[in-house]
Amino acid sequence: MRISGRHLLLGILLSFIIYIIISIIGVFVPMIIDSAKPDPKLPPLAVDLYPMGRFMFPVPKGLGLKVAGTTFKLNKITIEEIPWKKEVSREEYLHETWLSVRSVERENYEEAASVGPHTQGGWAEEDITSLCGHPAMLLCYNGNMADHNIDVHIGLPDVILRLIESRPYDVGEECLDMEGPILDLLKHYRFGRQNVSPDSFFSAAGRFEGVKSWREQAGIGLEQPTEGTRPRIHLAFDTYPVSSPGEPPKSVITIIPWATMNGLQLRILRSQKRVLAGMEGLEEVYLGDNNNDEEPRLIASWNYHGAGNDPEKPMMEIKLTCLESAKEDALRMWDAIMKNFTTVREYYGRRS
Repeated sequence: MRISGRHLLLGILLSFIIYIIISIIGVFVPMIIDSAKPDPKLPPLAVDLYPMGRFMFPVPKGLGLKVAGTTFKLNKITIEEIPWKKEVSREEYLHETWLSVRSVERENYEEAASVGPHTQGGWAEEDITSLCGHPAMLLCYNGNMADHNIDVHIGLPDVILRLIESRPYDVGEECLDMEGPILDLLKHYRFGRQNVSPDSFFSAAGRFEGVKSWREQAGIGLEQPTEGTRPRIHLAFDTYPVSSPGEPPKSVITIIPWATMNGLQLRILRSQKRVLAGMEGLEEVYLGDNNNDEEPRLIASWNYHGAGNDPEKPMMEIKLTCLESAKEDALRMWDAIMKNFTTVREYYGRRS
């Protein structure tokens, strides 16, 4: 059937009006869509629960997922745990580790001197072993956002714990009164997963117990790498601090009219509210094709807007992306995550 230019114009105009209305009200007509079903002949995937901040993130077994990166921040202090090298003495390796940072930052500091104090910032280096109770070195140098980075490497029995606090200083001011927040956080650090308190905030290799926190962030990226004809799958989990309740996430359904007008094809496989660990978020699974890709991409996401000032209910996003040809593995992986996600408090509370 041939469509006249007048009818085509009316169709586009109607789609645009619907899109504007949806954008203003912020939600689509309440509905549940769920055609994202993995092969029922295949068994559900087993998972390992990986502690991330205040949550236990399910990592499906048997699909070759590898950690691509992690982020941990507690009260504006970035946390990194560096394994000891077996073939190097601990004293030598600790020195080598912090010295590699010092070499780069000292060079930056000296180069910035030719511009002026507003770019140079402060500089300090101090052995704080006596304060930490373990071999430790503190550096203070200019950060990326005009703050100073107070960067401490601590040689603990199990790991080198690196804590980096980003702290504002007045322009050109030297680093002063540096140790307090980092020393306080260090008191709460415990290595491993034995005798865990349910109020713990987990980092990659340990956790912090009993911390009075006001700002937390955790994140992990995982990948199933390309292997033969098997395409890559990328998975990410991120939490973000919010001081007040955020706006509920909008459904991808709201952008379908706009996408269609711009030559994008969206096929919604699942769109529904879903409660994970007591938090009602928006779960969506869809295929997107911009007509330039060789193959449509599958995107699965769960978003929660955050309760505000609650470290156990932050803004959160779980997201999976892959090519459509990986859909079977991806959907099994996704459903395993949705069914097994829980909190540190719930998981370890059952074991206490």
